[in-house]
Amino acid sequence: MDAQKLKRRNIIIVGIVISVFALFSANLFRIQVVNADNSENKVVNASTVNIEAARGEIYDRNGKVLVTNRQSNSVIFDSNYFPSQKEMEKRVEIIDSLIKLFEENGSEWLDTLPIKIRNGKAVFEKDRDSDIAYLKSKDFLNLNEYATAENCLDALIERYGLEGYKKKQARKIASVCYGMKKGFFSSSNPYTFAEEVSNEIVAIIKENSSFYQGVELQIVSSRHYIDGSIAPHIIGTIGAIDADEYSELKENGYGMNDIIGKTGIEKKFESYLKGVDGKKTVTVDSEGNKETVYTETPVQGNAVILTIDYDVQKTAQEKLDWLVNEKLASVRRYQLVGSVVVQEIATGDVLALASYPTFNLDTYAEDVVKLNKDKLAPLWNRALQSVYTPGSTIKLSVAMAGLEENIIKDSSYEVKCAGIYNYYTDYRPKCLHVHGKQNVVEAIHNSCNIFFYEVSRLLGIQRLNDYMTMFGLGTKTGVELYESEGTLDSIASREALGEQWTPGLTLQAGIGHGNNQFTPMQLCSYVATVASRGTRRSSHFVKSIMTSDFTQTVYTSESRVLSQANFSEKNWELVQKGMLKVGEDYFKDAVVPVCAKTGTTTVNKVVNGKNEESNNGILVCYAPADDPQIAISIVIEGASGGASTASLAVEIINEYFSSSDSVDERDEYGKVS
Repeated sequence: MDAQKLKRRNIIIVGIVISVFALFSANLFRIQVVNADNSENKVVNASTVNIEAARGEIYDRNGKVLVTNRQSNSVIFDSNYFPSQKEMEKRVEIIDSLIKLFEENGSEWLDTLPIKIRNGKAVFEKDRDSDIAYLKSKDFLNLNEYATAENCLDALIERYGLEGYKKKQARKIASVCYGMKKGFFSSSNPYTFAEEVSNEIVAIIKENSSFYQGVELQIVSSRHYIDGSIAPHIIGTIGAIDADEYSELKENGYGMNDIIGKTGIEKKFESYLKGVDGKKTVTVDSEGNKETVYTETPVQGNAVILTIDYDVQKTAQEKLDWLVNEKLASVRRYQLVGSVVVQEIATGDVLALASYPTFNLDTYAEDVVKLNKDKLAPLWNRALQSVYTPGSTIKLSVAMAGLEENIIKDSSYEVKCAGIYNYYTDYRPKCLHVHGKQNVVEAIHNSCNIFFYEVSRLLGIQRLNDYMTMFGLGTKTGVELYESEGTLDSIASREALGEQWTPGLTLQAGIGHGNNQFTPMQLCSYVATVASRGTRRSSHFVKSIMTSDFTQTVYTSESRVLSQANFSEKNWELVQKGMLKVGEDYFKDAVVPVCAKTGTTTVNKVVNGKNEESNNGILVCYAPADDPQIAISIVIEGASGGASTASLAVEIINEYFSSSDSVDERDEYGKVS
């Protein structure tokens, strides 16, 4: 290539470079000068924030709302505007002002620091071990395990530059900073300073928005109870997610600040109730202008329809309270406690379950520390978790075992009761009365121990337990909430305790004593099985679950038959004839005829440091006698006997049948006309 051509090529290349540079310069001039306003407004920060979905509502079987949600104001910190950690002095100034604003107006803010000031000294709160451990951990203050509350507070004051504040106020400011740190405060994790904020405080914050930078008001949904006293042990509680729960659930979309079910139906059906959170994208330009775009709409959680009947539940609770605090209050020198269960026989639906003492869901958050310390354990569900020796209520299954095994031939079979059982020379248990000759109907009616000692001896413990198992005793009922399994007294269970089985233990098992231990829920299922002549159904609290708009059913509980005892109809007639005689004794005020069996067990209770012999009163029944619809079990710790609890069952039966057409069709003797 000659020199002339090379020179021309170089000129062309230089020309192209100059043209490109000129074009770039012109475009740069247009961006920086001509369109200066637009360039300054370019997005400099964008973040995606979850929009919490409203929790699903909870209804009773008839569609009455038990738990819903209400809209309320929350005060949150938005990290896009809230002073950063580099501006700690400004951050602390805002927090200090907010605390004073709330306290001057008598309003609460979320104070979560596990340190309190008492008599001028910092002390750790009780039952806050995990929070205290986090405070001292490498992730936060990096202090030794033996660091005191004073050491921790001093470290917090130093970290957040709070030396200029009085100790109490410094502790409050540090509590907010602690909460922000623990909650991973960031653009995607706003910090909630206070919930259910009054309109007065909302107005003050809005009026002073230039000072309260990054402090925003957010309308949120919070749990609302139509009556917080109704069925708290069933509905259950909610609360802030803890570290362990978050670790387990974060893959399912849960955040550090989420509220989840802690007990009861709220916990068991958390995945149905939670709903699906929405999303919004918040963009901020160079001038600080904010724009929010909602990219995903939140979906409310599903509606849970319980098997509970509100009116029956309310009656059960109120009359249980009346029974232990008024009618039976003078029986003992201590507070009586107990429970009642009501079940629909045809379906296994639990219509009511009450445990006393109880608590109120409306005030649970404020009362939880006191409730946990209460020696009477109001949070404990006695109907599902406590087990009791059933006493004479067990005699229904023993009678049926004797009849089916042809030990009790029929109503002509009799045992003479002279008050003492003399079969064994070294063991002679007693009856409470001298009944004379007793057939099976009379023995059930009079609860004659001698009759059932003899039948139990002839059956033996293995056959006794086989029949008790058919009735579901010592077996879980299938309810969705945690329930104790109970225990059947047996040779194996005694050997596990290092004890040897004796003939006397068989006799005691046959009258519901010894180590037989069943829950009130099991006893209700047991008498429902008697009422349905051997059909044992699973029990349940949830009828169905539907989408929040009730357009789709996402879950339906099925009435499952757990076992079917095909016993002789004439044997059922004999057992139920004896039960009807018991009902005629104690249920004269009931609007329908009732079949029942009472039981009384002796227990030792420590009262004022001394052992005191006491009784538990137990009752099982069903109604109407000729067309069984509901079954009831009652256990009162400290009652004089099962018969003393019958008035509670009468109130429940009358409430349930008060609007029933079948009641109007019965004559004065309770028979269908």
